[in-house]
Amino acid sequence: MKRLLAAMTAVAVLTLVGCATLPTSGAVEEVPLSAQPPGIDVAPEPPADGVLPGRLVEGFLQAMADPSDDYAVARQYLTGDAARVWEPTSAVIYNGSVSSDNSAAGIDGQLLGRLDSGGHYTAANDTFTFDFGVVEENGQWRIGTPPAGLLLSSYIFDRYYSLVSLYYMARAGTHVVPEAIHLPETLVTPTSVVLALLEGPSPTIELNVSNAIPASVGLGPERATIDAQGVVTVDLTGLSDDLSTDARRRLGAQLIWSLTSVARMTGLVVTVDGMPYALPGATADGVLELSGQQGYQVLSRGSSPDLYGVRQGVAGQLSEAGDLIPISPRPDEVSEVAISLDGVSLAYVDTDRTRLLIGSSGGELTSVETGLTNLRHPQYVLGTLYVMGDEDGVARIAEVDRSGTVEMLDLDLPNGAVLAGFAVSPTQARLALVVQTASERSLGVVGLLPDGTSTTPWQKLELVSSTGQELTDVHAVAWQAELSLAVLATGASIRSVYTTEVDGSLIEDLGPVSTDVDDVSAMARLGGGNVAIRTGLGVVWRYEARTRWTRVADEISAISYSS
Repeated sequence: MKRLLAAMTAVAVLTLVGCATLPTSGAVEEVPLSAQPPGIDVAPEPPADGVLPGRLVEGFLQAMADPSDDYAVARQYLTGDAARVWEPTSAVIYNGSVSSDNSAAGIDGQLLGRLDSGGHYTAANDTFTFDFGVVEENGQWRIGTPPAGLLLSSYIFDRYYSLVSLYYMARAGTHVVPEAIHLPETLVTPTSVVLALLEGPSPTIELNVSNAIPASVGLGPERATIDAQGVVTVDLTGLSDDLSTDARRRLGAQLIWSLTSVARMTGLVVTVDGMPYALPGATADGVLELSGQQGYQVLSRGSSPDLYGVRQGVAGQLSEAGDLIPISPRPDEVSEVAISLDGVSLAYVDTDRTRLLIGSSGGELTSVETGLTNLRHPQYVLGTLYVMGDEDGVARIAEVDRSGTVEMLDLDLPNGAVLAGFAVSPTQARLALVVQTASERSLGVVGLLPDGTSTTPWQKLELVSSTGQELTDVHAVAWQAELSLAVLATGASIRSVYTTEVDGSLIEDLGPVSTDVDDVSAMARLGGGNVAIRTGLGVVWRYEARTRWTRVADEISAISYSS
């Protein structure tokens, strides 16, 4: 992936300079309508004559918001030798300021994260300093020591970069699984997305997915373009005509869902060296329509934003008026409830937290022996039930299928770490795990491996906001979207609810509602769904983008969205 960002720079045709307009006629190629965010106020210019070191570095940092022509404006701030060797194919994201005098300039601040050459973000939390080695060249100050890649302030990164979801196939072949990369908004084009997809999944997810695009395939001479109707034509090379119908179907699904990051995309046409390539389900014109590929997207499979709760041992749906509408079948008193995304399967934890009851809506309940005590946090994902409990004093996660068969997940946790909470991703490919160590309570995201019972090793996910505020004491977690989590954590000594991407980027504070928030649940949806919290006093609040926090109900001992 070392040359991916550089390759994508070569295909960009819009820049962040000024207010570019779209042509009113002709084909539309490589230009996302969302390329320019509202209120652009960065217009990089070359260094002015006589500019001092501090202003020189500030201009260079600003110019790194403009990737056009391989960062041509930014290179003008460098010495001739430095401009020739500088490779802006990776990036450091920081929060800090420029310090300077009459002959030197540098950055002092905080390291927030890194982007590799493929656009994958790794969160960080450390001090950051850099000396630009300012020197005089032809009577002008220029930067003689450029960074190894880009230096992006948190402002530039938040405002001018987009999160792009690349999709690969679940190993079962039934649905697509996303992976996040971050690209400059002007580089979110059909060609850049396909190039990124051809690089294949990163090591963090490659064991959990399969790539429907054969390794021998490359991007053809016609590249990838989008027409006025939103149909993307992807020209490939090296793609065999001997692929089976199922393999072609998966290829189409993986390509079309990855291309949803491109504005206006409605359909896909694949060609091989310029010749049409048949995809199952395509129209008579050879177009595979996005509307016909919803079955591969887990969060498109139909669900309602119903919030469930338990009040005085009775489980039910919470109405807008705060009433609890009991659900059926209805056992004796319960402590928690889980409902599947399709509303068919349900599970209860009894009040002693030793017995698990599973069944279908309106049907019969079956008692399942898990061998665990203190059962808690039941949740459905793709028809499989997950529940946390204790075995000989050790917290475990049990996986329960529809027939009641129980398997224990093998979690690869650090020595001495204790599992404190979990949430399974909507695609069943990842686990968000809250882990308690002697010094802290932290969040990490691991891969759920193909055998379904083991995971990749847990590592702490650094949670640092764009202002440099570290989030600590993670109390609970829930999936709010395919790649986004709702997290209950403490920042600046105040417990609040935050959303964060799965890689620790783009953290947003939803705002504290109460000082004693005890639990969080979320409705995972494309683009992000509702978030609900429950206080220690049993008050439930719901967060919605339009209304912010709304008080929903009182005297509630547990909450959950269907999942």
